[in-house]
Amino acid sequence: MNERYALTAEMSDLTGEFRVDRIEFPYYDNEDYRPTGQIPVIRRVGDERRLSGQRWGLMPYWGKSSLHADRESLGEKPYLLYMLAKKRCVVPCSGMLFERDEGKYRSVYRREHASKKVFAAAGIYDVWLDSEKNEYPMCTIISVSRPSTQIGSVPLVLEGDALDTWLDPRHNTADAMREFLRSVPEAEFRVELVSTAKSK
Repeated sequence: MNERYALTAEMSDLTGEFRVDRIEFPYYDNEDYRPTGQIPVIRRVGDERRLSGQRWGLMPYWGKSSLHADRESLGEKPYLLYMLAKKRCVVPCSGMLFERDEGKYRSVYRREHASKKVFAAAGIYDVWLDSEKNEYPMCTIISVSRPSTQIGSVPLVLEGDALDTWLDPRHNTADAMREFLRSVPEAEFRVELVSTAKSK
């Protein structure tokens, strides 16, 4: 499972690449976005694409936090199907970070798209209300499992028309969107070593 990710891009690159109309989040490039923290996401509101902040990790009412939702298992959880139909977003990324124990050492690796410096990861979101009805938007990244490779799970990447379809609210049934997800080809990723240190 990816536990951190990086987004290193200028605001002008983000707004141009993803055709963002309104900015609602104090964005800055960050090599280390972490679970449960606020991350930048793109969603469509009316005719606008907005860059806003959401908590990375879902909090269903029973308290489990989910950072990633596997494409193949989305149909097993009704609350995910609702978000798939009605609440979709894009998480712009530059790379996903993961750690691995290797003997006496712990190494940090970075998964990067083979050809894109910034890519659009498919996401779904919800809004959690506290006891005082304050709203807390939160999201999860849809992933594709590759258990037989060194890369492991990778984000589902949206490009061109696929990104437009994903953000279009006229596509509003879970079954149609599950079929759409199955049609999205897996992106090519490469793995690079970031650092190695002795395990504590």
